[in-house]
Amino acid sequence: MMKKNVRLEDIAKRLNLTKVSISKALRDHPDISLETRKKVKKLADEMGYFPNQVARSLTSRRTRTIGVIVPKIAHFFFSYVIEGIYNAAAENNYEVILGVSMEDRELERKHLESILKMRVDGLLVSVTEETEDVKTFDVARDMGIHLLFFDRVFENVGISVVKVEDLESAAKGTRHLIELGHRNIAHLAGFETIDIGRNREKGYRQAMAAAGLEVADTAVVHGGFSEEDGYRGFQKLMEAHGKPEALFTVTYPVGLGVLEYMRDHDMDPAEMPILAFGKSDFNRYLPSPFICIDQPTVELGKVAVEQLLKEIEAGDDEEFEPQTIRLPAGVLPPENGRRSGFRDDSR
Repeated sequence: MMKKNVRLEDIAKRLNLTKVSISKALRDHPDISLETRKKVKKLADEMGYFPNQVARSLTSRRTRTIGVIVPKIAHFFFSYVIEGIYNAAAENNYEVILGVSMEDRELERKHLESILKMRVDGLLVSVTEETEDVKTFDVARDMGIHLLFFDRVFENVGISVVKVEDLESAAKGTRHLIELGHRNIAHLAGFETIDIGRNREKGYRQAMAAAGLEVADTAVVHGGFSEEDGYRGFQKLMEAHGKPEALFTVTYPVGLGVLEYMRDHDMDPAEMPILAFGKSDFNRYLPSPFICIDQPTVELGKVAVEQLLKEIEAGDDEEFEPQTIRLPAGVLPPENGRRSGFRDDSR
């Protein structure tokens, strides 16, 4: 037979105290003597009392939960960012509610509504490739829910953001390809409406221009961030531009899509170095490993949580200046050293 839930009233009746006194004793309120607090806690343990977190949140107006919405989860980058988020949340006694939008802005909106109904204290969001403006998230701001964007962000909209330094990191990686002697360097870019796609392309173009290298219109193909986008994008590049000397892909999955296309068309990946923004643990197992722009994934999740909690703890009464936090990334050579012995000593 299931044991009946023990209420504050049950403990109060046994000790001939008021419900308010029991509540204060369990919270170590100074109004209650130390002896009484010990007595109340001992009996509560014996009776199997479990605090009602929902009722407590209604009183304190805090649930100690944060919501997280990401575009994908079966992805090296986001899985490690989420690990950083969970670790930092646990260290601060917060729970995490996770929603995965699957790159669908309508599903993103539904997750947003569901998570807000759970009375979260704050929300971390990395937007879908379809999300073009911040209006989707006005409902959170209208409710007074603290909001922070990470990785895929909207800047200068009065909301804090935490992201990798995309522009300079992309430029650093492109410069590395140039230093290896490549001149005809193509780019499979993301969507221009998405911050990471726009800034990574800008970094690539700046590095090419600084080296006095012209970028042909056909050398840049815009698309998404997945393996399928890499396959289609490289096919379009081959048809319009031909095979480049080297290739820079906006994400690691896009690079994997390129390898799939090359396999299907009997092309040797070793003949064309691929620089990928991002990395994967299985990169070293590829027949021709990528040169990778190494993002601080776990740290990004940790910093995002810490910044959000600062804003939550500041409360509604304190004016909080939105922050833009950019984390540096380094360039990693292929693990087996088959392409270069590049070392990034700045890391």
